[in-house]
Amino acid sequence: MIFGVVVLIVLISLTTIHNAGRKVERIEVRFQHPKDNYFLNDSVITRVINLDDRDVFTKSIREIDIQVLEKKVQSIPYVESVQANKDIKGVVHFKIKTNRAIARVTTPKTEYYLTENGQKMPLSKLNSATVVMVDGDIKDQELGDLSDFVNYINSSELFHKHIISIVKVGQRSYNLIVNNKNFYIELGTLNNFERKLNNLELFYDQYLNYVGTDNYEKLSLKFINQVVATKRTKHDE
Repeated sequence: MIFGVVVLIVLISLTTIHNAGRKVERIEVRFQHPKDNYFLNDSVITRVINLDDRDVFTKSIREIDIQVLEKKVQSIPYVESVQANKDIKGVVHFKIKTNRAIARVTTPKTEYYLTENGQKMPLSKLNSATVVMVDGDIKDQELGDLSDFVNYINSSELFHKHIISIVKVGQRSYNLIVNNKNFYIELGTLNNFERKLNNLELFYDQYLNYVGTDNYEKLSLKFINQVVATKRTKHDE
């Protein structure tokens, strides 16, 4: 019995050593994409893991350092998290969760996506996300609050359907552009935006849904406890 166990251990060891010397056969990538945000593909991942190194397919499984490969893939701005492993068949596996773009920001100097975590993400050549547009001189220190605001809009059936653009005006104030473009919403600062939007939703439910918006050029939420509606002048009509 002891002899049999020893033989079995030796055979397993020899098999492991043999397989460890096998060349990498293929790379298998499994993406967890947010809906409609396909900013990466297998070719991009292969190109990144080969940076500053010889072709991964010339290496043996033994030579593959999983932690190094994970760090390379994690450095891609579209990647939120990555898990990698290798098997005895010569396959290197990647499980990648990609960042979710919630807004496309256009400033006087640059253009980028804003993620749900408040991070910048470059535009992609592979895909263009259908997200709310943000225009203006957006500062880096505003991105966290701005992402919270956009996440809140996206979580509301009413606002996600109607608000298509956010425009920064002045130093800290924002206007909201609606899809029919016959009026705009003056939000003011992002402070207390939840209360402001709750008031607006009540105004929609209790008034605008019955009378419509054609007679108004602006709704102001600058004052936290009320919605101020400005009627169109005869000249505008």
